[in-house]
Amino acid sequence: MTNNQQTMDDIAEKIAGGIRMLGGLKQGAEEQVRNIVEGALSQFDVVTHERMQVQEAMLKKSRDELAALDARVHELEAQIKLLSK
Repeated sequence: MTNNQQTMDDIAEKIAGGIRMLGGLKQGAEEQVRNIVEGALSQFDVVTHERMQVQEAMLKKSRDELAALDARVHELEAQIKLLSK
């Protein structure tokens, strides 16, 4: 093996080691950011998207039922008017 080849192998090994280290740093940084965000969000009254969809569906059902009851009341009021004439 020539001196140039040995030097190139050493450089390649150092680069590969640096890349492995960066991969580990990236994973550690992602975990730290995730923990920071989760900690910050836990201080607020935040709901998940799924839970919000459930609440919206329940609200829609309640509004539909209220509209049906309102229509029924108007219908009964009209019948009472007709009977009281």
